[in-house]
Amino acid sequence: MLFSGTDMTKNVKDEEFAAYLLDNGAKFGYGSLVDDRDGEIYSTVKIGNQIWMAENLRYVTKGGVADDDKDSFVYGEVEANVGKFGRLYTWNAAMKIAPEGWHLPSEEEWHELCEYCRSLQEGLPGTMLKSVEYWDECLGSVVGKDSVGFASVPSGSRYSMGYFYDLNKSAYYWTSTAEGDEYARYRSISFRGGKIGADYTYKSDALSIRCVKD
Repeated sequence: MLFSGTDMTKNVKDEEFAAYLLDNGAKFGYGSLVDDRDGEIYSTVKIGNQIWMAENLRYVTKGGVADDDKDSFVYGEVEANVGKFGRLYTWNAAMKIAPEGWHLPSEEEWHELCEYCRSLQEGLPGTMLKSVEYWDECLGSVVGKDSVGFASVPSGSRYSMGYFYDLNKSAYYWTSTAEGDEYARYRSISFRGGKIGADYTYKSDALSIRCVKD
């Protein structure tokens, strides 16, 4: 069995981020998801006809603390980062790790999310999904509006060779859509603009996960 509930991550949410989500909950009517495997509680949000997690997944794959060298990682191997940014997962791990009743969204489900944001005519989808806080602010940066309660945080990513990059600058989310044997599709949000990127990378890289309800 790849994953084990004995690797407990209960109550690791960052207090500052928890307060941010509490404020969002009042505005967007957040629901909640309790992951029975480890007791972690996630905020959820209805966006159009979809229900999304409003936080990055934090579940620990078997053997994982900061870095299990195979399936999941904490940015920079600094355990404190998991409370705000969640964990980073390889694509093969991501395809198996959603809580019961939830799943890794497909490219098409991400497209539906983006189209709904566009229909509101409140700006570019990436700007609408970014959290208001936590992103780098410098020349060329675009401040997030968090218009629909998605609360995207700049959790960065990890190359398969072990190099972490883009914390506080970008968010990278796996989709369930494969691109051949070696690659899979992902969506990205950057501090520098308001668009949502769509590209593919090696399945052995590690990205964030936002699950959508079945």
